[in-house]
Amino acid sequence: MNRDKGIDLEAKVMKRIKDEKISFRSKYIFLAKKLGLGGGFILSLVLAILFFDLTFFTMKVSGNLEFLSFGRMGILAFLQSFPYHWILIGLLFFLVSSTILSRYDISYKNPFKAILAVLFGIVFVVGILLAVSGINEVIEEKVVPDRTPILCFLYRRMGVACNTGLVGDVIEIRSDGLVVETGDKRKVFVELTEDTLLPEGSDPKIGECICVVGKWDKENFRASALHTSKGRKTTRMPES
Repeated sequence: MNRDKGIDLEAKVMKRIKDEKISFRSKYIFLAKKLGLGGGFILSLVLAILFFDLTFFTMKVSGNLEFLSFGRMGILAFLQSFPYHWILIGLLFFLVSSTILSRYDISYKNPFKAILAVLFGIVFVVGILLAVSGINEVIEEKVVPDRTPILCFLYRRMGVACNTGLVGDVIEIRSDGLVVETGDKRKVFVELTEDTLLPEGSDPKIGECICVVGKWDKENFRASALHTSKGRKTTRMPES
């Protein structure tokens, strides 16, 4: 009796498969799909780490973090000069990797939010470690514009000249201020007044990199506070 039911059920299933034209897929197709998802997950995760690394590296070499040394008056300059583009791209790739991960069984067997938190922590920490490791400086020194245009684009040093802050090299000293060249070769006159704060107690010299907060007065920048940027490579871009 049970055997007859089994045969009848099998016939119904086969008939439905034939009527609805259901086709069977090879196990290799499923394997290829799984490998493709795995490769996409790893690639997107690596790219997320790369762009988080570029975010921290840009902050490190541009002088963005040094605005915070001015206290409250430097916070706005820090926010205005923050490399949002790199971190947004990094978050986009992290979102892609999270979407791919959600299609695996692990996302159902464990709290998915906890998994994402751990994964984001790994991306964040590894990005910081790469930024402070010095590997970016090594890559930057080996970048050749004509041969490695992509790396040249990623590692080019941009000038920091936002609405309330400025970072650049002193190329000329005048009686009423300084001429500063930013990383993008923009020359700006920084006006110094009696009210300009010099925390280090001395005027900067030619060739020194300085960090300034203040406001723009047409083409000139009126400094509220200024200090030299110690222990940091010049922001000047190499000659092409």
